[in-house]
Amino acid sequence: MLCSTATLAWGVNLPAHTVILKGTQVYSPEKGKWIELSPQDVLQMMGRAGRPQYDTEGEGIILTNHSELQYYLSMNNMQLPIESQMISQLADQMCAEIVLGSIANTKEAVNWLAYTYLYVRMFRNPELYGFEMNKSDPTLIGRRHDLVHAAATLLARSNMVRYDKTSGSLQATALGKIASHYYIKHQSMQVYSEHLKPHMNQIDIFRLFSLSKEFSFVPIRENEKLEL
Repeated sequence: MLCSTATLAWGVNLPAHTVILKGTQVYSPEKGKWIELSPQDVLQMMGRAGRPQYDTEGEGIILTNHSELQYYLSMNNMQLPIESQMISQLADQMCAEIVLGSIANTKEAVNWLAYTYLYVRMFRNPELYGFEMNKSDPTLIGRRHDLVHAAATLLARSNMVRYDKTSGSLQATALGKIASHYYIKHQSMQVYSEHLKPHMNQIDIFRLFSLSKEFSFVPIRENEKLEL
């Protein structure tokens, strides 16, 4: 028997016969309140139960509030589709592919998007992704090109790639490689490239790095304020 936190349950790679979720609410720093686990999170945790090579069947038990009962019944009956969240992370994902050498221009980036779950869901639910299906563009090349152009422009503004809008060429810079290797968001890299100076003291550097996107929702305890 393994009793774990939600964080460990998301990441632990162990087979199990039964998975029990004791409570379905997690705290969201972005919204500043408790929210229900997403369908992806629940399926990720439940996926540990009944692994084919270890067991013939598995069991999942969800303990939740009565008000959320219908939501979880619908989700487990596959009545609620899982939507892609990639658009919000597209610039950082594309930077990683450019650094890897998988993408060298916008045409290759457009082709790369065709292999993503985002591409699948855009066909099924175009309104959710902010556009309408057009018969003149059955494979969504125009829409994919717009997404790639927007992401490339963001990366160029953050000095993470060199983007030639005429030829469509995409080339990673030193900052882009650093961001990709250390999982730094493009918004943070833009802050660094704008405010980093050749000569800064330790306080200035801490003040600059505290503006990082990654620290936006880090809670500060009252008794830590003086030390920080």
